[in-house]
Order: sequence, then structure tokens, then C-alpha cells
Amino acid sequence: MTPDDRRDALAAVYLELARKHGRVPTTSEIARAAGVAEGTIYRAYPTKEALASDAVRAAFCPAPVRIEFMKIDPDQPLRDRLVDYTRILQQRFTSLFVLMGALGLTQPPADGDHTECIASGRHRRSDPPSVACVPVHEQAVEPLRRLLVPDTDEITIPVGDLFQRLRLLTFSASHPGITDGRLLTAEEIVDTILDGVRRRRETGTEPSRRPDRLEPDRLEPDRLEPDRLEPDRLEPDRVEQTV
Repeated sequence: MTPDDRRDALAAVYLELARKHGRVPTTSEIARAAGVAEGTIYRAYPTKEALASDAVRAAFCPAPVRIEFMKIDPDQPLRDRLVDYTRILQQRFTSLFVLMGALGLTQPPADGDHTECIASGRHRRSDPPSVACVPVHEQAVEPLRRLLVPDTDEITIPVGDLFQRLRLLTFSASHPGITDGRLLTAEEIVDTILDGVRRRRETGTEPSRRPDRLEPDRLEPDRLEPDRLEPDRLEPDRVEQTV
């Protein structure tokens, strides 16, 4: 096993234990779960903190989730494609929410754009950037753009804007602290994005409107009060019937 493979295995165990127990795992727990001696951890990493940092950066790497996006069948109907895409996005958010809660994280690590990771299809280790980097969401936008090619004429906003709305809705609809325990499904999220919540009218129909003046044939004599009638707006024979 190469040094990188060893670190990959230890980082994966660290993340698994953190999600399972809801806290930072000890080195003895990591060693036992990985089937190695505790000293092996310190031969792979100089400190436990270095292991934790490497594991968290691997968890936030976009390369694995991008690969899942690219596996979506582009020949499906539009809604099915978007549901598959949203389900992958939702699973990623949910996994990261659990991890961040377990480790007490308040924000993702400042970790660059993972260009090398995307090129190789897996997380690649590099020195952490000296300053915080803006997350590169284009890694998720590109697969969405590919999925929308057959239906470009049906989408009324740029793909980047669609992704932003989909991402924000999926994030909030998947966070247990925001949803009060009522998480939305991928289907519900996509239906909200595509169709909204307003009932659709048949083509060519107009919404019902309250008339701005009384029409003679719509007057109901037993419901009109004499002092409320305006003779100049009513036909004489109608006025006569109501007074």
C-alpha cells in the first residue's frame, strides 16, 4: 500500500467514525476500525490534527460527486434527469451536514478549486491555500448544463441561475435545522423549481376578475338596497323592479 493509499484509508475511517458517533474519533478507535496499530497513524500523519484536516478536505472534494452527476442518463425525461441530479446534490449536503455537526465545523475548509482532483477523478492532496478561496460551483454546473441540452428551449433562465436556485432550495430543504424535521424529497424540490406551486390554467383562459361596475343581467333584486342604487348606472326597468 502506497503512503497516499494509506492516508486515504485512514481518512475514510476517520470520516466514517465521525458520522457514526457524532463526534471526533480517537486515534485508538481509528486504528481499531482500520485494522492497524495506532503507531501506523503517526507514520502516515505527523499529528492527529493533520489527519483530521486531510479527512475534512477529502470530504469536501467535489470530484466524487461530479462523477456521480456524469453518470445520470441524459436520455431520460427532463424531470427525471433533474430529480437524479437533485438527489445526488441532496445526499452530498446531508452527508456534510452530519459531518460538520459531528466535528463542530461552522464552514467548509478553505480548500482551493480542486482542479487536480477534477482532472484525476479523485481527491488529490495539495498544500492548503494561504487565503480562503471562493468555492468553484462550476464543477456542478457543467454536468447540469449537459443534462439540459435537449431542453434548452424550455428553460427560461441561464443554467448558472437555475443551478443557484436549485442549490439554495436543496440546501435549505435538506437541513434538519431549517426544515423542522420536514425534509423535502428530490421530487418535491424539482417540481417546485419546474412548476412552482400555482395551479396552471388552461391555455387561452383568463383569470376571473371582479367586475368594476354592475352589469344589469347580474343584479339580484333581493340583495340590492334601494339607497345603494345608482340610477344612472342601471337600466330603468331594472331599477323599477328593485324599489
